[in-house]
Amino acid sequence: MKLTILLLLLCGTAPAAWGWSNHTVGSYLALQALPALREAPQVRVEPLEQFLTEQYGAIAELLEQQELFARQHFAQYPPRPDSLQLPATPGDNVRQAFLNALRVNPQIHLAMVIQPMPGQDQPQRAHLKAEQVMVEQTLSPWHRQRFILLADGEHVAPLAVLASAADEPDYGHDINLFSDNPGEVAAVYGFGPQPFGDDRFQYSSQAPFHMGFFHESPVVYAAAGFLQRSWPDWRAYQYLGLARLAFATGHSYWGYRFLGWGLHHIQDLTQPYHAKPLPGVELASMLLMEGKALAGYDGDKHAAIERVASRHMEVEKYQAAWLYSLLHSGQPVHPMLQAYADTTQDTSYPPYSVDYLRDVVSAQSAEAGAQFDEAIGQWLATAPATSSFSAGNQLQREDYDHPLLNQQLFQLLGHFGAHSRIYVGAGLAPAVTGNAAR
Repeated sequence: MKLTILLLLLCGTAPAAWGWSNHTVGSYLALQALPALREAPQVRVEPLEQFLTEQYGAIAELLEQQELFARQHFAQYPPRPDSLQLPATPGDNVRQAFLNALRVNPQIHLAMVIQPMPGQDQPQRAHLKAEQVMVEQTLSPWHRQRFILLADGEHVAPLAVLASAADEPDYGHDINLFSDNPGEVAAVYGFGPQPFGDDRFQYSSQAPFHMGFFHESPVVYAAAGFLQRSWPDWRAYQYLGLARLAFATGHSYWGYRFLGWGLHHIQDLTQPYHAKPLPGVELASMLLMEGKALAGYDGDKHAAIERVASRHMEVEKYQAAWLYSLLHSGQPVHPMLQAYADTTQDTSYPPYSVDYLRDVVSAQSAEAGAQFDEAIGQWLATAPATSSFSAGNQLQREDYDHPLLNQQLFQLLGHFGAHSRIYVGAGLAPAVTGNAAR
């Protein structure tokens, strides 16, 4: 019971909305040299309703295939209620029916926008405000996205669509889906109570779809079975199937956009704090902390909780501020920028499969957690306090001269880039006939 409470608190304090901050920027850097994207023709922008209406039967069939597969394959998967199945014929609100069948938040805006790279905005074009793109629970003063409005029928570069879409799942896709969350779908989506997350933060209900603790000790799972109730691999699977269907039926804009949505979940799991509830603490130490707390000495437990929260938050701010400073300075060559784009390790990984996120991405990230946590601790012992991603607030005080931390960051961002390319390559490769659902 005590171990369960500790792990629940640790999961709750993790800032689950952050997995390398802005996924769009990292995606541009990781994918910009991929020949399948660089050489692809521009795609025509179309509203979601057009894809849904023209391919309704194929979409309904795909979603049923995916549901059957998910029930058989994904651990702790909560079956979709039959009431959410797409009806045999489209109704008056095909978009909401589709979002309900996917079990994502039907309040998301799905604005037709692209994000430019920092320093490459197009101020002469119409823009949308953040609140027109992101649901209220995900708005943050630390986010600095610019959203260029796209027109129906406009032609745009595939990389811009894909990279921009990679950030979208943090705009509200997975907010308030659990039975104890507020909102109209909480009671009907079938996910049950929220397994972990911190209700002090409005965005925390998305955590079980953006974090995955797949490599813990059997003792931990026995004490805290809720850790197994997370589904980032299922989301990546859903969106990959939809992307392949969209490409195969001539709806490339939505092919790239769905692919970006799935890519987000791959990238999230390259962040060790999304793959380990308590990086750097062995099971024996965890049990000792709980034993002391049970005896009335709970200082170590509270210190561990605070440590996880602050280290996750501070390293995200450090990396994002440094990256933005590099891009705004126009520096063409830097180890961080090179880490995203380095393809030398790509062939060392197995081909993409439905279990790739769990067996490869998450396992690698969990293994790196202890060293990453230690490097962050050493940096924080000497670094000045930070309070935001703002260049004016942090860059004048941080010189980024922390070799141990930087080495860890560059390695992890290399994983981010490699796994991004592997997932995107799987989405762009022609799907095997009859195998689009897998």
